[in-house]
Amino acid sequence: MRRLLTSAALALPLFTLGCAGTTPDYDTRMAMERDFLDCQSQSYVSTATYTDPDQADEAREFIIDECMRHKGYDIND
Repeated sequence: MRRLLTSAALALPLFTLGCAGTTPDYDTRMAMERDFLDCQSQSYVSTATYTDPDQADEAREFIIDECMRHKGYDIND
């Protein structure tokens, strides 16, 4: 009986720590948005001289994807 109580007492904090990881992290979300805006800004600067709007949009999308990959994000095409 003593082992059961000890095991339960040790398992409860581990269980609560595991559940705490499922909530979205505000700081991580803000960092992702900040990284995206940085990449978006770089894409607009890089395509400023394009005269064809369709070509500029396509190039901006590519630049943003590559920039986010470089920052460590997984891009779903």
